[in-house]
Parts: sequence; C-alpha cells; structure tokens
Amino acid sequence: MVAIFLALAVGILVGSSFIAGSSVQGLQREFSKLRADNGEQRRIIDDMRGELEKHAEFDRATAPVLVNRRLSWRRIAIIQTGDYSEATQSAKSILEEAGAKVVSVTTLSNLDSPAARERVVRAVELITGETAEPDPVARLLEILANCIATGSNPGALDVLEKKGLLSSTGEYDRQTLQVVLVGGSRHKLSRRAEHIDLPLIDKLKAAGVMRVVGSEPLDAVTSYISAYHRKAIPTVDNVDRPMGQVALVYAMAGEDGNFGLKRSADRIVPAYIESGQWRF
Repeated sequence: MVAIFLALAVGILVGSSFIAGSSVQGLQREFSKLRADNGEQRRIIDDMRGELEKHAEFDRATAPVLVNRRLSWRRIAIIQTGDYSEATQSAKSILEEAGAKVVSVTTLSNLDSPAARERVVRAVELITGETAEPDPVARLLEILANCIATGSNPGALDVLEKKGLLSSTGEYDRQTLQVVLVGGSRHKLSRRAEHIDLPLIDKLKAAGVMRVVGSEPLDAVTSYISAYHRKAIPTVDNVDRPMGQVALVYAMAGEDGNFGLKRSADRIVPAYIESGQWRF
C-alpha cells in the first residue's frame, strides 16, 4: 500500500511539473506574439498620425486660398455662448482671412446659477428702469441683440459687463447684420443652448440681423448643433478645424447647409467649392 501511494505521489508530481512547464511555455509564446502584434499596431498608428498631420498641414495651407476675399467689406459680430474660447479665436481668424471685419466679440457668462440670475434682474432694471420683468434673461438677450444689430445703446453693454454677465471687445456703435454664434459646452447634459442660444437667435433676427450661423468645435462635450437645427440656420460643427473654418466662410457668404463631420452634418465641402466656381 505504501508503494502504491508513493507511486501515485510521484506520478502526480511529475504530471504537475510537465503541465506547469507546458503552461509557462505556452504563456510565453502568447506573450511574445501579443508583443509583436502590439509593436505592429503602434507602427500603424504612428503612420496614420503622420498622415493625418500631413492632411492637416495641407488643409491649413489651402484654407486661405479657398476663402480669399470671399467676405470682403462684410461686418460680422461673434457671440460666444459656449465654453470654447479657442473655437471663437479660430472663427475670428478665418473670417478676417476672408476679408471680413470682425467688429465685435461678445462672450456670454453662464447665466444658470441663482447668483447670475439675480445679477441679470438688477442689470435689466438698471438698463430699462423697469422692475418685475417676467423673463429677465430673455430681456437681457433682447438688449444684447439690439446693441449688436443696431449699434444703439452701447451703455447697456457697460452695465452688463460690470455685472459680470458678459465680456466684450470691439465696436458696438454701428449696425451689424451678420452674426456667428460659437457654442458647445464642456459640461455633459448642458441645457444652455435651449435657454440662451435659441431665444438669442430669435432676438437677433427680430433686431434685423440677416445672417446667423451656429458653430462649435468638433470635440464639444455637449453639442449645440441639434438645437441650432430647430431654428433652420446654417451650422458648422468643426469650426476649430481648417475644413470647418472654410465652411464657416461660405456659410457667412450665403451658402446654406449643416457642415462638418458629426452625424448631424449633411455636407463636408461647400457646394460652391465642389462646383469649381471659386477658381474664377
């Protein structure tokens, strides 16, 4: 019986050692294969990054040619309603490259907090002399729209700025009939487009603005584009990229469409460029 148990123990030990050795060798082979595959994938990714950068370099070089003098003599105002100041700068740069005069850049503060709403109430009272305004935010947007569109009541902007409701640079003393909205929020589930942008579009049109284009950067956490669609205005969902900047210029020049790379877009390239007419 002792001999039998010893034989069983020896068999188990030898079998376990063989299985363990085989398992280790198998794992080593799998790991080596995975490491080789990973290295190949890294090389592919590096090649794709290099190709994308070359495409971006080409886009940056050709954008000024495609927009050259397209907006000469136009006066355009920019209103930033979202959180992406770099997108606002991209829009401003390409509009000026196209020959437009960006007469003003207005950046609206976040008006959602109770403290901000209280400042809105006080500012509207100071500007209008009226109390108990039923919708003070709508009244503020109406005041802002009239200041930009008609060039009247610049003192109202001073009040709004002193109350921390917006910041402004440029000229607000002449009529401006074209406006670019730069939206998009860094915060998930933001409702600012519904609360601010949509009523602002209505107020701008009521004040006489002839052209409103909505835009945002490609990687906006919360997109405003679907909200803009409700107002049937042209949109650009990648204004921080050269192709989106070119689309913005043609949208401001009169071309309609929803330009960009997101699912909400129906065009990437403006029809005017596809037709080849821009060359003449």
